[in-house]
Amino acid sequence: MSEPSAAAAGADRRLPLPAVAAGAMLLWVLAEFALRRGLAYALLAPKLGTSLGADAVVMVVGFPLIAAAVALLGRRAGVDPADWDYRLSRRAVGTGVAGFVAYVAVAAAALFAASLAGSQPSSGLAGGSGGAGLPAWVVALFLLGNGVVVPVAEELAWRGVIQTALTDAYGTSVAVSVTAVGFVAKHLVVDLAAMPFRVFSLAVLAVVFCALRARYGTTSSTVAHVLVNLLSTASLLTAL
Repeated sequence: MSEPSAAAAGADRRLPLPAVAAGAMLLWVLAEFALRRGLAYALLAPKLGTSLGADAVVMVVGFPLIAAAVALLGRRAGVDPADWDYRLSRRAVGTGVAGFVAYVAVAAAALFAASLAGSQPSSGLAGGSGGAGLPAWVVALFLLGNGVVVPVAEELAWRGVIQTALTDAYGTSVAVSVTAVGFVAKHLVVDLAAMPFRVFSLAVLAVVFCALRARYGTTSSTVAHVLVNLLSTASLLTAL
């Protein structure tokens, strides 16, 4: 009997796709919670004199590291960079922009409906001093971190690795559903709590991002995510 090839032996040592997806979700939640609730707020904020600045530092430095760890875990199941499905094309970028516009339209309609019902959910669009009371480095770093670094890192991990692993294991419908639920749950855990409109917004975003990834690739979902985060981050800074 011939000995198994190195490729076959490597395939036998691969971790199960569902286990890798679940492990990647848990890894992200625990790592982000530890970085933002522990390192940023408990340790860095008192030294820097600003919790927003501490959060920005952690996002810029820590989120790419978490994404890299998830990517390495994915490779243990055979989810390689080629499987992340980044497609740099006008179609991918255009559909990402369209996804962003669709989300804004849905969110605006929900806010309008809530106002008609007599509710005033926080939209994050309230006017303010434009972050005038914050150091310039905090504003710039937070805009970079929450507006660009966070969505790029999250898309690589959640859509590029986790959704890919679940798609290969169970198909598109299950992958989109499970990834979307996990993505929403991650935010709720890290935020510790959320207003109803925040939960609704997260659910819509999760479905939009996962659907874009499934149909047009991770570049599309990344473009949409970056645009959404830039808008929400700029709105938050304006409200401060």
